[in-house]
Amino acid sequence: LKAISVRAEVPPHPDRSRRSAALPDIAKMVSIAGRAVAEMICSVLDRHGLQKKTADEVEGALSKPPDTKNGDIALACFRFAKELKQPPQQVSGLIREGLDNTVLAEAGIDKVEVSGPYLNFFVSRLTMASRTIPGILEGTFFAPRPAKADKIMIEYSQPNTHKAFHVGHLRNATLGDSIGRLLQWLGHEVVQVNYIGDEGAHVAKCLWYLRYVHTGEIPTEGRGEFLGDCYTRGTDMLSLDSLTKAPKPGIKAARITNVQPHSSEPKWQVLTVIEASAEGDKERTVVTGARGFAVDDVVAYAAVGVKFGKQPLKAVDKKGVQSEGMVLSEKELGVSDDNNKVAVLPVGTALGAEVAEVYRVPEAPAGVPVMEEFSRRKAECAAIQHAVETGKGEIWEQWKRSKEWSLDEFKRIYAWIDARFDHYFTESEQTEVCQGLVDEFLEKGVFMHSDGTIGCDLSKDKLGFCMLRKTDGTALYATRDLSLAQQKFKEYKVDRSLYVVDDSQTFHFQQVFKCLEKMGYEQSKKCRHIAYAQVVLPDGKMSSRKGNVILFSQLEKLLLESIRKEHLAKFESPNPEKWSETEIADAAHKVAVAAMRYGMLNQDTNAQIVFDLEKWVSAAGNTGPYLMYAYARTRSILRAVASEHGTITIDDPEKDWAVLSHEFEQDLIAMLVDYPATIEKAADGMAPQIICAYAFYLAKKFSQWFSTKECSVLHADTAAERVTRALLVDAVGRVIQHALSLIGIKTLERIDRHASGFLRESKMHAGLIQDIGAVMVA
Repeated sequence: LKAISVRAEVPPHPDRSRRSAALPDIAKMVSIAGRAVAEMICSVLDRHGLQKKTADEVEGALSKPPDTKNGDIALACFRFAKELKQPPQQVSGLIREGLDNTVLAEAGIDKVEVSGPYLNFFVSRLTMASRTIPGILEGTFFAPRPAKADKIMIEYSQPNTHKAFHVGHLRNATLGDSIGRLLQWLGHEVVQVNYIGDEGAHVAKCLWYLRYVHTGEIPTEGRGEFLGDCYTRGTDMLSLDSLTKAPKPGIKAARITNVQPHSSEPKWQVLTVIEASAEGDKERTVVTGARGFAVDDVVAYAAVGVKFGKQPLKAVDKKGVQSEGMVLSEKELGVSDDNNKVAVLPVGTALGAEVAEVYRVPEAPAGVPVMEEFSRRKAECAAIQHAVETGKGEIWEQWKRSKEWSLDEFKRIYAWIDARFDHYFTESEQTEVCQGLVDEFLEKGVFMHSDGTIGCDLSKDKLGFCMLRKTDGTALYATRDLSLAQQKFKEYKVDRSLYVVDDSQTFHFQQVFKCLEKMGYEQSKKCRHIAYAQVVLPDGKMSSRKGNVILFSQLEKLLLESIRKEHLAKFESPNPEKWSETEIADAAHKVAVAAMRYGMLNQDTNAQIVFDLEKWVSAAGNTGPYLMYAYARTRSILRAVASEHGTITIDDPEKDWAVLSHEFEQDLIAMLVDYPATIEKAADGMAPQIICAYAFYLAKKFSQWFSTKECSVLHADTAAERVTRALLVDAVGRVIQHALSLIGIKTLERIDRHASGFLRESKMHAGLIQDIGAVMVA
């Protein structure tokens, strides 16, 4: 809790008085008290001859202690002690003596304690309760903050068409949507947009499989996931691995004719190999440290000029011996994990034979050489990609139709998880536009030529060279991002632009933002990459290409089945409390979204998430369902009170805020007052996790209070205690509900009590058991 500052410190601000005036009274209570304290301290310091201080300066020195036992406002006296040339412990006492208790009380300060060099101020809980709880129950506490002048665009989700939407995509979608909710509540104009990857190699691979391999019917439902399956299968078939166990183009069979020890390196041997070529057999010298071969063995050989890894091989001096190419180990060839054994080919392998052909798999088409088949497939895929980029023809029409299948699927998912998008951009829209941008800024001298490419030199900013047009004239991701940013600034008049993209793209966005700055866009200084780590499975990273993902449809099914079984079984037939199927389906959907959203958001964005469905759907522990139970519990208590004593409202004459004197009640009140500052902290840090933590600890504190015998609601000693505590219950529930709404979770008024970890964690005192019994009836 301390690590993420759920109890948000009062942040420094150049004009505290104007900032406070923009907030409703109940939300700025501590700020008002802090302002009053600052003004009093100014007077005391002035009387002791300290150079005139403004209230803003003093208020900037105030902070919020992490523990309410040390007050609600704290003043560290070190800076004033230095100017007064007195020990800070003495200065804190001096200031305390100069404070007027009457003025403190009028400001809502109950007491002031000297703690060494600190002064701790305690805001009256009676004042807090009397101002905060009515505001919560009347709704003014949750009113969005006054409108701000800036316009913020959040780009998030960014899935690729022709790929399936899987559980890993949900972290981005929930994070971006929740940040939008936080910023909008704070008064910003927020435009939430998506940037769809609808062209590129992945599209061509999917369409290649659909056109050349798929023979069945096109499904009428789930066509987005059908395309994802085509992409996975196409990717596999367009890989050389699908045709051979040795997927290394250009590796040929060569014969060893001589083996000699290296003159200066005992671990090395110098081989003479015969390489077959169009000009005839040629001898080559190769130095190797591997073993497991003999003269006359035919081995896998990569000649000089053959691309192995990222670069073509070159002749290398190996301590006085010129090594021409390399003899591959079994691991380098891909046929075993042994990196110390030379890959000796089967007896009878012809000199010059393609090693890929030697290790062809049974699934490879009969009668067609492996490399010929591989080249044919790659050429067909490249032709499809080119046809899509031309903007006309039958393949282009197929691309247009099929990408709508993906978009329809995405929009259904967004509706299911309640993620809002005001506009959808696509990569294909930027293809031509971005080329014009490159020409424009090349002419202006912002971009430059380099080795046949065009880009932006960012070396002085330690960001290297940002390539924007390749030698073949094609644009890159950075090129499209620049043209899209230009569109956001010009057409949408965006002041701040946020990009929610995984942390692997951090350097990419550093380059893009610096390019925008050099292009003259002032908004570049307000562009921000909100990075996050990926979602992984217990056994490792997910990959659409490899097909080892949990598809959204699978997750949806698993979630709903688990939740109906664990949380809603009580309300199904033939139980007497049966709900309608519509009500059960709605409840299951809401709990499923709560489990998923909370599981994704209640995480440090810099840490990977290990997907754990069983943990996320649990009603016990730090989960979305637990918080839904916490809220539903407050509603159950209120129904129980109403069934015995009638509905209690804020106007009830029996209420008396002074009865909320128990330590747990005062902690709850302090947490309620903290809520607006917590939202601001979460929005400033783009960290919905802060809201998750706040809601969880508020629910835990409420459980602790409700489990305390002397804090009984239904069996309170007086009507004033019952009424006032019921109002506190209502206020806590509404704050939990509002906090959950900011992370996209909708609450339920009732839920199956038997699955509730909320009650299981409580200490069952005698009075509490009576309360629970009545609550269960309600």
